Amino acid sequence: MKKNFFQLNLFVGILIFLLAVALLGLGSSFMKVWFYCFAWWSFILFMDGLNFRKNKTSPLAENPWLFHSTAFFSVFIWLIFDLFNLRLENWSYHNLPPNLGERWLGYFIAFGSVVPAIKEISFYFESVLKGKKAALFQIKVSTLMLKIFFLLGLSFVFLPIFWPNLFFPLVWLCFIFLLEPLNYWLKNETLLADLEQRDWSRVWSWVLAGLVAGILWELFNFWAGTHWEYNLPYLNFGRVFQMPVLGYTGFMPFALEIFAFYHLLAGLYRKLKKRIILSTALLLIGFYIGCFYLIDAFTVVK
Repeated sequence: MKKNFFQLNLFVGILIFLLAVALLGLGSSFMKVWFYCFAWWSFILFMDGLNFRKNKTSPLAENPWLFHSTAFFSVFIWLIFDLFNLRLENWSYHNLPPNLGERWLGYFIAFGSVVPAIKEISFYFESVLKGKKAALFQIKVSTLMLKIFFLLGLSFVFLPIFWPNLFFPLVWLCFIFLLEPLNYWLKNETLLADLEQRDWSRVWSWVLAGLVAGILWELFNFWAGTHWEYNLPYLNFGRVFQMPVLGYTGFMPFALEIFAFYHLLAGLYRKLKKRIILSTALLLIGFYIGCFYLIDAFTVVK
């Protein structure tokens, strides 16, 4: 019964996606607003079903509670980048619903899809590359190296804040250098440990997942009525959908940032007691409300 349930996700995802596309094509005002959310969550279901059929397991099947928690924490991770954007002004949101409740629900559902989507895609690529180390080189992790990486990460955080027009691309690199050392010190899963073993398979899986997800993000966004638009300093040319063509290179390191964020939060999640998890969830909800207000005030084009 359980096996049939997870295998069915593939067909449920396809049907929901086709229905969303059909309604969008028919000019449904509801679907113009919600197409992006329907497209991504139907794709996540499709990928989960595909992963289960290929591997007899999937991120949702392995741990449904963790999968849904991942969606909740995905909102937090994306909001970090939206906070950066208050300074960078690299993207803006257009044609959002005027009703605050509907708009904020849309933020939550859309931002909650980021990590589950990349995780599903990377899970598929990891199964394809399993047993293939695909190594470029091997590294030797040292205390000095970890400290240098961490300091680089800090500098990559502050340079875009002080000089956004020049250093804005560093936002899509900073958390690799900042969080990978933290994960290594905390004995969480980390790509640095993989590279110590000269195993690049997971690196490539997440890099490819970032590129695939990036293309789909821009494809779904292009057709949606409610969407975002970019305005990038010195890279604002050669658009494919809404994204300037060189901007697609940023999706690959962004996926590695997602990996580092995910395993840092997953490690904390495992260590926290239930009562602390509840209080943390309440604090995060307060953080989400504050960020949604700032997005409304500064990123949404009225």
